[in-house]
Amino acid sequence: MLDLTDLDTPIGIVCAMAQEQELLVAAMGDPAVLPGVGLEARRGRLDGREVVVAAAGVGKVRAAGTATLLVERFGCRALMLSGVAGGLSASLGIGDLVIADRVIDVDYGRLTDARRLVYQPGTLPLPGARPDPGYRLPDDTAERVRARLAATGLAATLGTVLTGDAFLASVRLRDELAARWSALAIEMEGSAVCGVAERFGVPWLIVRAISDRAGDESATDFTAFLSQAAAASARLVRELLPVFDSMPPGNSDMSVVD
Repeated sequence: MLDLTDLDTPIGIVCAMAQEQELLVAAMGDPAVLPGVGLEARRGRLDGREVVVAAAGVGKVRAAGTATLLVERFGCRALMLSGVAGGLSASLGIGDLVIADRVIDVDYGRLTDARRLVYQPGTLPLPGARPDPGYRLPDDTAERVRARLAATGLAATLGTVLTGDAFLASVRLRDELAARWSALAIEMEGSAVCGVAERFGVPWLIVRAISDRAGDESATDFTAFLSQAAAASARLVRELLPVFDSMPPGNSDMSVVD
């Protein structure tokens, strides 16, 4: 049985891209290379805590597969997602940090002539079912995060993060999504990591740094500021690791075999 409160039980950190993973691996000293089916993963100590850091590849399918392996094969007691995102909120600039307290998969739902109705993944998106999408960060976890931010002095904004399958490069769609969901940022893996965490009953955190403003110049800005934003996200991930210390599992029925 996996002990989710044991500090020697690893925390799984998912990164979409190698640039994001490398920053964390470099801080681990001499991590061990872990075998996996197409999985680039390293295990070692990061700031005194056991972690497994894996480069998933871009998108929800790759992120879900990687997160599943981290929990099921390597026994991770929590999941974090580290990386970059497109900014939706006008209050955020490149390099600003975001922590999701709600993650919405904006691709899942029902398409009508009028619009797309977004539902929570796993529910039947049929008439009569109430759309109430979003993986929500538990209140006690959010309080731990706020306390940790206050202790470290790092500035980060908690709020809604959207997950979609497409790289957003449209001012019109950016502003529509921001207004509809009061969302801070959009990325491509968060809802998948949350879905795996929910299924296995482990706590999660989605940590992002803004790499672009999801507008006409987003591809150019993403390329120019990827390294800067990834470094900012990696730093915040390291500071938030203590949030999971002695944290109970999210689902008391969970049973994971080492």
